Amino acid sequence: MLRRHLLFSCLLLNLGLLSQVQGAPRVPESLTENGLIYCANASGFSFNPQTADAGTSMNVVTEQIYNKLFEIKNHSATVTPSLAQSYSISADGKEIFINLRKGVKFHHTPWFTPTRDFNAEDVIFSINRVLGHDTYLPVLNQDNPVNGKNPQYRIFHEQAKKVRFPYFDSIRLNQKIKSITALNPYRIKIELFEPDSSILSHLASQYAIIFSQEYAYQLSADDNLTQLDTHPVGTGPYQVQDYVYNQYVRLLRHENYWNKEAKIKQILVDLSTERTARLIKFFNNECQIAAYPEVSQLGLLRNNDERYYLQSAEGMNLSYLAFNFNKPLMQDTQIRQAISQSINRARIVRNVYHNTATVANNIIPNVSWASNINTPEFDFDYAPKQAQKVFADKNLQLTMWVLNEEQMYNPSPIKMAELIKWDLAQVGVEVNVRPVTRTFLLSSQNRKTEDYDMILTGWLAGNLDPDGFMRPILSCETKDEITNLSNWCNPQFNELMDSALTATQLRERAKNYNLAQDLVLTELPIVPIANAKRFLVANNKVKGVQMTPFGSINFSTLYFAKEKK
Repeated sequence: MLRRHLLFSCLLLNLGLLSQVQGAPRVPESLTENGLIYCANASGFSFNPQTADAGTSMNVVTEQIYNKLFEIKNHSATVTPSLAQSYSISADGKEIFINLRKGVKFHHTPWFTPTRDFNAEDVIFSINRVLGHDTYLPVLNQDNPVNGKNPQYRIFHEQAKKVRFPYFDSIRLNQKIKSITALNPYRIKIELFEPDSSILSHLASQYAIIFSQEYAYQLSADDNLTQLDTHPVGTGPYQVQDYVYNQYVRLLRHENYWNKEAKIKQILVDLSTERTARLIKFFNNECQIAAYPEVSQLGLLRNNDERYYLQSAEGMNLSYLAFNFNKPLMQDTQIRQAISQSINRARIVRNVYHNTATVANNIIPNVSWASNINTPEFDFDYAPKQAQKVFADKNLQLTMWVLNEEQMYNPSPIKMAELIKWDLAQVGVEVNVRPVTRTFLLSSQNRKTEDYDMILTGWLAGNLDPDGFMRPILSCETKDEITNLSNWCNPQFNELMDSALTATQLRERAKNYNLAQDLVLTELPIVPIANAKRFLVANNKVKGVQMTPFGSINFSTLYFAKEKK
């Protein structure tokens, strides 16, 4: 069986022991020679971002292993072909024709040896999979005694169809794309239900990676399709050599990469450190790049130090407080407005983000191409005296849930919640703070037992298009789901968002998105709090670091500066 030959399987046997490891052990020196070490952490880590919870921090690893049809360049609204070579759109906007790149090689790994290059079959498989179309699985042969009459195989086959893809589910991609077909091995046609200007941006997001159909079919024949998400095979500049759960991933240069060859042969991603320990490892020279260091420790970095440099980027993210519209009290606009006036957001930015974020007066982050197009910026004044008048004699007692997971959009959720609790106490509102996990929240939603009045959460986008930013967290389609935690639904918002998708001019799209944003800021289902910046610190010998608004960097552009003689 294929699984017996996998190094991963052996390493994952140590899962129980590794999960108990405390601290940040040093990576074995035998693995660090002739390469670069990138210190991150295991939070939100996945070899398949499609199955990770939408809005969680994407690990940089995926960007190195896989390619997408398109890339987003220079904060633009347009996309640049990657695995696609060119594209065109029909006059009615309902058909997209994509010409694919030829000569693209898949990774050769201990668990898979490809027999062909990338082609249309891989794109059709990858997109049909996230659309939930049954066509991505091999046909179940009812007459074949090996699989058709094997109950275990049938169970496996049915379970494989139930894999969730949170990001694509939240944007209702299966209601946008009607079908995808191959016109020849290197030309595909995507047919849409309606014209949709956001499709190419979604196909350029971090979630839209392309798999090997041949590898998937081989796994399916071995009753092991789930391995597609744990033992990656892609076309990217690096491939996985080995992985130890919550400890490290070792990447080796893909020697047959279709684009420019990576300059560094080996990259080791150290996943063992929390934020507070990451800078310590960096200063001990145990890693050359430390991603997302603890913001309270950034003061330890001295200006003009020749040993290292700090790089930052504006992020496509938002932390916010959502009001639960399933609670009658939270449907009161005056109450929501008074709560927003009670929150000292500038103090939160100082004490939680240590001034590494900006106060968010809009829903669409400033880094987006649609930000502030001929629309005024709303100003949520900190006005506790006005709020106090609204709450006088009401004796309000509210429950605020907090997603207790450090994300780049909120490095300290509990601390932020306590600051909001203190602010509301000053205006006469008692708040009970309850930390919850994402698993508990999902379970509560499934059982319809979520009883919060407010919830502190956030959102993180995979592209710069406002559609993928606002629709998941505010649309009627996502009401009562994990992304729309306010459970707000306003048909006018949906109409404006849909109008933006059918607009042919970029300025018209941006105008509709901003009108939709104005409606949100008027009705206030959520209170925007902060837009966090992305940070990393790098050894001065490492060059070619270019951080995106999504927090990733391209390892293939990294190189070591030559020693001065």
